[in-house]
Amino acid sequence: MTRAVALLALLVSGVPGPVATQGSQPLRKTDVIRLLSNPLISRSEVADLIRRNCVAFRPTPRDWADLRDFGADSEVLSSIGQCATTPAAQRAAPTLPLTAVLLPTRLAVPVGSEAVARVQVRRGELPQPGAPLVLRGTSGIPGGPSQDAQATTDASGVAVFRFPVGRLPATYQFEVFTGSGASLPGTPPLEVVVGPAGPAVAAVQPGRVELRAGERGSITLLVTVRDSMGNAVPGEAVALQPDTPDMGVAAEARPTDSLGRVAFVLERAAVHHGGKLAIRVRGLQFGSVDVVRTDVMAPATTGFVSGVGQRGIARTRLNEPLVFQVRSSLGRPLVGKVVTFRAVNADVATDSVVTDSAGLVRVEVTLGKQAGPALVTATVDSLQRQAGLSVDPAAAAGVIIERDGNRVDGGTMVVTAGATFALRVSAQDTYGNPVPTADLARMIQRMRNRFNLQSQLLKMISVESDGGSATVTFKPVGAGQADLSIAGATVSVAIAQAR
Repeated sequence: MTRAVALLALLVSGVPGPVATQGSQPLRKTDVIRLLSNPLISRSEVADLIRRNCVAFRPTPRDWADLRDFGADSEVLSSIGQCATTPAAQRAAPTLPLTAVLLPTRLAVPVGSEAVARVQVRRGELPQPGAPLVLRGTSGIPGGPSQDAQATTDASGVAVFRFPVGRLPATYQFEVFTGSGASLPGTPPLEVVVGPAGPAVAAVQPGRVELRAGERGSITLLVTVRDSMGNAVPGEAVALQPDTPDMGVAAEARPTDSLGRVAFVLERAAVHHGGKLAIRVRGLQFGSVDVVRTDVMAPATTGFVSGVGQRGIARTRLNEPLVFQVRSSLGRPLVGKVVTFRAVNADVATDSVVTDSAGLVRVEVTLGKQAGPALVTATVDSLQRQAGLSVDPAAAAGVIIERDGNRVDGGTMVVTAGATFALRVSAQDTYGNPVPTADLARMIQRMRNRFNLQSQLLKMISVESDGGSATVTFKPVGAGQADLSIAGATVSVAIAQAR
């Protein structure tokens, strides 16, 4: 079957006999669909038939969609668009003005992007394909197109304008003109609102907050949100979130103003401890604020810095005071901190001192009576530090005599005639501290001969030096009572007869 025969058969089967035989009646929508559905008839033949007979309907948007679904190409759609429903309509069509409909009349686009505007041109009810249009004013966009945007309507009479909107937020109004420069009466201007892009940066001032215990008043954190091009982002929710719930700062969210700014207020007295405050936008962290308690001590740098390890004589004041420093975790002096002192085998001039502008305190120390170590303990808050000192004995004030570790001077001791015994002789200061005396043994040795000549019952056998003291050995040679005096120390010796 030839295409002509098929086309004739299709028309005969699809329309009443008189219409088909005339061959000039406008085609109904069903006729056009039947023609498009026949694989033996090309689209060009369908378009030619439509141009000769025209159509008996005015296509609606639904009709255009249906025709495309059944395979209508641009030639078929153009033929339908150029066709009038009746000869009278064809004669009247040229007198109808062109009109344009904006789809839609207002666009909102972010900076740095491309605007897409659609305009449908009609003459009466018929879409006008192939109509050149100009969107006047678009060349005035900073960073936009170099000339006004242009577009041509498609088969459905719709022209699509695409043009860059630049990097700056602004609101523009553009007029639609034909390619020849004619206006389209009744067409409102296209409004294009260029807004900021999504948030890219959130700058917060100050980025660091320092607090001390007892401080009052508030601190304002100012957050400014900008896009990647530096434009302020208004109406954006910004969240302030502490890193721990016990920090004393409540989490909250606020929108930015027209300048992209939002303020958060912190009460100094409400902050329990230091930490970080996160700045979040759309769930992402864009920055943070360091909250630092400047009154928090640093154990590593708090303690005695001078005077530790000094030596002195019992019951004398040290040549230099003990110096104690208090530093914060930032390494800064902590002023006004109370430091208390207590001492073992020593006395401090004052029990507590307040740190000065340099974070220092000084305390005078008098050593105790007991020779040996002394200790001064400093306490600030819960931190303790100790300073070790050394106490030396005072000048020798006398000697003591001991037998078998027991002191016997000033008393009486019993010995047996003929049996030797040893006495330890040592010097001591006023406070009873042993005073090593290197010359003590020599001094006793020098008096040995004189002692033996004068003493009838006791004889000094030997004298030995013993680390600053002396060990003296005696031998009783008869029974009786003898008084023994060495360097001012005296002991009465009762000598019993040997059995």
